Amino acid sequence: GSEQTYKITLFFVNAFVLHLAFRHSSASKSNKTSRSRGPKARAAKSKKRKITNAEGSKPSTPTNQSQITNDRDKSFAKSLPAGRTIPRAPPKENSDVERQLQTCEPDSAQAARIYASAPGASIETQPHSYSNVDAKLFHLRIGPNYKKNKRKAPSGPALYDLISMDFLYADEPLRNVADKFRIPHIPGLTDVSTGHKHIPPVLVINTWLPGEEPSMFGGKSANEGETYSIPMVFVLSKDTLGELRDLESASAGVKLLSEWCERAETDSDFRGRFKCMGMVENIESSGVPKFIQGYNGKPALVTKSGTFKRHSNYIEFTINVNMWAYLARKGLYTLTPTFPGFIFNVGFTIEARKDEEMPEVLLGGCRLLNLDPEKAVVDGVDDVEI
Repeated sequence: GSEQTYKITLFFVNAFVLHLAFRHSSASKSNKTSRSRGPKARAAKSKKRKITNAEGSKPSTPTNQSQITNDRDKSFAKSLPAGRTIPRAPPKENSDVERQLQTCEPDSAQAARIYASAPGASIETQPHSYSNVDAKLFHLRIGPNYKKNKRKAPSGPALYDLISMDFLYADEPLRNVADKFRIPHIPGLTDVSTGHKHIPPVLVINTWLPGEEPSMFGGKSANEGETYSIPMVFVLSKDTLGELRDLESASAGVKLLSEWCERAETDSDFRGRFKCMGMVENIESSGVPKFIQGYNGKPALVTKSGTFKRHSNYIEFTINVNMWAYLARKGLYTLTPTFPGFIFNVGFTIEARKDEEMPEVLLGGCRLLNLDPEKAVVDGVDDVEI
């Protein structure tokens, strides 16, 4: 759409976030006590113990800039297998999905595909867990002539299947997911040849959320400070792999994915076509005004806040929310304590702009079930026992 339309949408998305945040301000106030026991407090206590132990074992010296820089660049405390910090929601008892999963190994390619195709109704709504998202929830662009007609329709099947998600709190953002988590190696999924030199079988999307109250003026850099890092690991779906074998006859969504994977590393404008969407379930009963409800699930372009890295068998894309507008950051931070009261569907896509690039299709996504920030794994503290 036009720049004006984009700005209006952005305004209402910010209004939506802020409305939810301040509507639950009383809950936020009551959560101050719990915050004192939350990840920030656990991290601070651990840091204090380390400083005390260090001071007791050697003479204290003035802290200089070099020491600060070295401390900031230190590695994460313990390497973990991806998917260890938050559980995947289990299938319902006696469901077809449960019976199918009993026939295969938990971390096998077969299990991953079973979860990917599982209907949402067959998965337990277990608090503080995640599951695969239903692509049809997201209404995406369709042609012809989208600029004029502005038509959207439910997405077709996602191009990627979700393998794992993690929820980490640390005093610095997770700049490279492999610094903390071992990217899964699943024979038949993560080691397959895609037939396309620019598209590896694995996509890692890592979102940074503010872990400390944003400042309107000055403050820390957007690339440092306390952060919730939420890496999600995806693998190409069976259908996408099949289409990549013959790209000439592939769907518009697969062709656009191949172009994005080829150009995004060096072309910032094309990289900026990456879009993320967040949808609150049952928003109609949440008390949010109807004029704001219409903006639930609206996409946000990830332009300057997106970073693309190519690895041997995966692409890593980082979304740095700390670079977003102040109102969006402030709203998200204020809203964080209320996350356990919501079910969020998060989705990602590449923006289609020409008729031949449509219909848009979901890359992948995740259903966050009553995500509890108080239960985020603190680097170097909670992960000792994992």
